[in-house]
Amino acid sequence: MCKLFEDWSDEIKAYCLTHNLSFEKAKKLSQCWGANFLALQYYDSEKGKAGLLDETPMPLVLLITQTADGLQFEETEHTRTYLAS
Repeated sequence: MCKLFEDWSDEIKAYCLTHNLSFEKAKKLSQCWGANFLALQYYDSEKGKAGLLDETPMPLVLLITQTADGLQFEETEHTRTYLAS
């Protein structure tokens, strides 16, 4: 698990509860991060078996960015599909 997810877990959990999303599902998603952002993505183990020959992108489920005002959450068209409670 990414350190940012650990550091921000209280805020992520609160966001999930407030927006009727599953924090348990969020914890299990693939994570991509940078200095001030965390992207949660869905990985389908049934797709992408051909390695680099298969260009199956992982859908972005939730983008979390650290701003001067705190964490900013950005849902995508995949958020409810993969994080619904």
